[in-house]
Amino acid sequence: MKTTNVTSFYPFEREEKCVVKMDKRFTDEQRIELAAKLDKELDEFIDGLEKSRYAEGWPEDRWQEEMEKHPFFMKRLPEAGEEVDPLVEGIQQLKYDPLENTPEELAVSYKEDGNFHMKHRKYRISIISYTEGLSAKCDNREINATLYNNRSAAHFFLQNYRSALADALKAVELKPDYKKALVRAAKCAEALQRFDECINYCDQILTEEPSDKDMLKMRQNCCAKKAEKERKERKLDAEQRRKTREDRKIITEIQKRGIRIEEMEIKAFSELTMEVLKPKYAPIEDFPVCLSPDGQLCWPVVFCFPEYSVSDFQQQLDESFTLADCIQDILFENEERDDEGKYTIDTVSVYYENKLLAKAFRANMELTLKEITQLENFLVNAGCLTFYIVPKDSDEEQKYLSANRSSAK
Repeated sequence: MKTTNVTSFYPFEREEKCVVKMDKRFTDEQRIELAAKLDKELDEFIDGLEKSRYAEGWPEDRWQEEMEKHPFFMKRLPEAGEEVDPLVEGIQQLKYDPLENTPEELAVSYKEDGNFHMKHRKYRISIISYTEGLSAKCDNREINATLYNNRSAAHFFLQNYRSALADALKAVELKPDYKKALVRAAKCAEALQRFDECINYCDQILTEEPSDKDMLKMRQNCCAKKAEKERKERKLDAEQRRKTREDRKIITEIQKRGIRIEEMEIKAFSELTMEVLKPKYAPIEDFPVCLSPDGQLCWPVVFCFPEYSVSDFQQQLDESFTLADCIQDILFENEERDDEGKYTIDTVSVYYENKLLAKAFRANMELTLKEITQLENFLVNAGCLTFYIVPKDSDEEQKYLSANRSSAK
């Protein structure tokens, strides 16, 4: 006959509920009566299984299912609204009722439950069990230290390293020679990259056991990681200082040339920063204005074609380039769109807009970007230079200018 391993009854097996609350209290006589009733019902239940098996020919795969119907062997508590078997109620009260158990007995019961769930890798339920054990507030420091250490282990497996570290240290506080808790504290500190703390915990263990190979190795690895972290931090700090100096140079150049920033004038920012100058369009957002080695500003530029409702983004254009040079390259890249040949360097007009004046200005393509940005009516907007290209003396140009005049009104 197929045999089945039967697991002891643990009320924490279900994840949704832990304990069924009851008001009924047991006297000593009722305890004895309940124990006798349990023995009798178990005998009757097993006898019934044997008779039913031979009379009805139960398949072997239902043996465990039928066994689990009895309170002694069930693996889940009744759902909300389901009738609670009197034996289940009695068993729970015997184990968990604070009026029937001392705080120490309750703490031990919850610790055992937590250990059971740990073995089945139900770490969150284990945490609940150990927490209930600590809530019993027993006076046994050894039991409480174990509860904290075990809860620390459950948190560690869930990668809740801060909570695991806090519980491990609480266990060590209650039991200073608790090596297992101190080792876990070291592991948590290492996982949190708190290397000085990890080294300190290792040293505490090595003071008592100088030849502990695992702690020696952890300390060595931790020292190496600490050195690497400090090296990266120094490098990052140096890079940040270099970038700050570079940003200051860029802002100084912009202010020295009198370049006007639309956001500064509309929103009245008190100070120009690189955050204000950060491009607001996705294709160029990682390419803010910068300085070339020869001290020239390199701008992200947007070229708009109103007729087609499309834009061309250039990540960095040196301000020493003339607008004609920039336009020539853009028109060449857009030849496929220009079926009628309307967009050539000699047949287009280029405009820039001033939103403060609500007006478009025709740009002189012989000027450099540097000269254009220093014009009184030119505004840098959204962290970039923006130009509008339309066929010269065309309906498209008139529509564009008309739209700007309408917005001015």
